[in-house]
Amino acid sequence: MVAIIRASFEAVAPRADELTQLFYGWLFRIAPETRELFPVTMELQRTRLLRALIHVVQMVDRPDELSVFLRQLGRDHRKFGVIGEHYDRVGEALLGALGEIAGPLWTTEVKTAWVGAYGVVAQAMRDAADAERGPAVWMARVMEHRRVAPDLAIVRVQTSQPVPYQAGQYVTVETPQRPRMWRSLTPANAPGPDCVMEFHVHTVPGGWVSRAIVSHARVGDVWRIGPPMGQMTLDPRSRADLLMVAGGTGLAPARALIEQLMIDGSDRKVALFVGGRTWSSLYDIDTLRRMAQDNPWLTVVPVVEEDGRRYGAETGTLGEVVARYGAWADRQVVVAGSPPMVRSTVSAMLDAGTPFMQIHYDPYHTD
Repeated sequence: MVAIIRASFEAVAPRADELTQLFYGWLFRIAPETRELFPVTMELQRTRLLRALIHVVQMVDRPDELSVFLRQLGRDHRKFGVIGEHYDRVGEALLGALGEIAGPLWTTEVKTAWVGAYGVVAQAMRDAADAERGPAVWMARVMEHRRVAPDLAIVRVQTSQPVPYQAGQYVTVETPQRPRMWRSLTPANAPGPDCVMEFHVHTVPGGWVSRAIVSHARVGDVWRIGPPMGQMTLDPRSRADLLMVAGGTGLAPARALIEQLMIDGSDRKVALFVGGRTWSSLYDIDTLRRMAQDNPWLTVVPVVEEDGRRYGAETGTLGEVVARYGAWADRQVVVAGSPPMVRSTVSAMLDAGTPFMQIHYDPYHTD
């Protein structure tokens, strides 16, 4: 089944955009009531569907990891008001769209494989949603909005009750400026008793929500926060030293993980390479250097692509610089940033000899 799923998806992948449009066309035709679950503009939603589908296909032969992802996704979908019968309609729409795109390649064997795979996926999500007893969303009030650059803001919110996230995980947020448009954000702090979450938000091309947060979010705004997702967390059983590679606001999960190590009183050595195109894009470098001064086990290496020596930084892309230091074969590696940065950094590290099983990143969280 795994081989059939992957081969058939590879065949339709060049028409992925058309596939997602067809899917929503099918869904809104057979279940028109679902249209109100989605934002007015569907551009971002189509991207998310495709990303989730690709992620599932990539993990179909890793059932343990896939199961964790699906359970998180099922709990997360409670915030939309998704009910059991919606999974049936989604399956019907997905299979209909795949069959329409695949044409003569949509054989009985291929359809049977997809029906079976979707049944497993849907059941895992349903079971997780049914078993969840916590809230579907948490209400949070903006307590600080600090614009540190024209395209970057640091926002701190406080929830009325703790959000059960672990350092390194991400959540989805909905703001009053963009109702029904959820954006993935990673807290830059470890969970604490004050229920405060800090987010670093950078505007992205076509980023309806990110632009609204950076330019228009205000103290007192009430956000809705969805359940935590992601597996880029600290393994409590591991004592291995760490390498963290963070580009842009990919710094947020790295900072949260470092803060958790500080709370735990860990003595694991951590090397943090934090990079940007220019020195001004290293928006939190002063805080990071203070953290390194206070914690001897932490080393911070700033990286810029242009004239790093002028600022006491390394020059080059993050992938190039990290690979220059060697294979890091004795470290657990965390990579966070934009999708192109993650891909290039992982590729450079693999070429340098870093064992793939030691490299951790979140391929689904790319907003």
